[in-house]
Amino acid sequence: MRQAMAQAEVGDDDYGEDPTVNELQRLAAQFLGMEEALFVPTSTMANLIAVMCHCQRRGAQLLVGREAHLHVFEQGGVAQVAGVHSQVLQDLPEGTLDLDELESTVRAGYGSRYHPRSVLVCLENTHSSAGGRVLPLAYLREVRLLADRYGLHIHMDGARLMNAAVAQGVAPAQITQHCDSVSLCFSKGLGAPAGALVAGCREFVAEAWRMRKLLGGGMRQAGVLAAAARVGLERMEETLQRDHSNARSFAQGVWELGSPICSVDPSAVETNMVLVKVAVPWLSPEKLCECMQAVSEEEVAETGRAVSVRLFPWAAHSLRAVWHCDVSAQDTQLAANKLKFVAEQCWRERGAVP
Repeated sequence: MRQAMAQAEVGDDDYGEDPTVNELQRLAAQFLGMEEALFVPTSTMANLIAVMCHCQRRGAQLLVGREAHLHVFEQGGVAQVAGVHSQVLQDLPEGTLDLDELESTVRAGYGSRYHPRSVLVCLENTHSSAGGRVLPLAYLREVRLLADRYGLHIHMDGARLMNAAVAQGVAPAQITQHCDSVSLCFSKGLGAPAGALVAGCREFVAEAWRMRKLLGGGMRQAGVLAAAARVGLERMEETLQRDHSNARSFAQGVWELGSPICSVDPSAVETNMVLVKVAVPWLSPEKLCECMQAVSEEEVAETGRAVSVRLFPWAAHSLRAVWHCDVSAQDTQLAANKLKFVAEQCWRERGAVP
């Protein structure tokens, strides 16, 4: 990837003259089954651009899950910058929205002079807060039919779309055919240092270029980033299958551990994420993450290894583990062993407390 960056042919992308960026956009649009694609610095910007393109009329409203990345982790940009109202809906455990609730929300304001106009439905695939769950194709078809009935657009936050495609064994275009626009991140599972894109029909991408310029996303010799993104895209199947396999292996190991401290539902692990439930009230996810990262003399004496594992405290009673191209099967086994050691240590220390 670094060699590709060093050897990339570059030009001024702000003028559409960077051949490496242009080729990546062409290749990505073909992958996604869209007419055109636009390279941007981040997936957060890609999502904001999509909302700004779809919701240009004042009083526009987007419908989005309460735990969606676009709603929770992107600084409320759709409100701050785009001036778009978000109507949040309850996410189901597998990352979908309840279709009856979605339709009733749309119908409540349909044709009303008092409600915001529902214009856009935003989906996330894979769904981060659900632990990397993949949206079923049948569900996407139902959302498309519903949107068509009421004249709504669909944008997919596809930061991890390629994980979904590999997990389902389908071409990405089979997923995105149900959407009007899609974003894709190159710096997550695909392993590039930076970059994302937003894709849609030709008219949409022409408007997206204007929004990118407005947001300061125009770049000059961006081919050095696009070259890395292309390597990630071309190697995605091998890379992501390995990540998914490692995540399943870790989840199975935690489940077989049978610890009273923590637990995992292996059946919920569909891609490269594992949500670990912290099952005791006296241990917080933050503290467990601290213990997993710390290395002690006791650990070295007992296991013969000094292993530091970085996890993320995700919710009040859970933490998140994510696999990427730099985490091997051996690393995964070391992480599982570390969790076993930490869980047993915490249980022993708790038992010693009067």
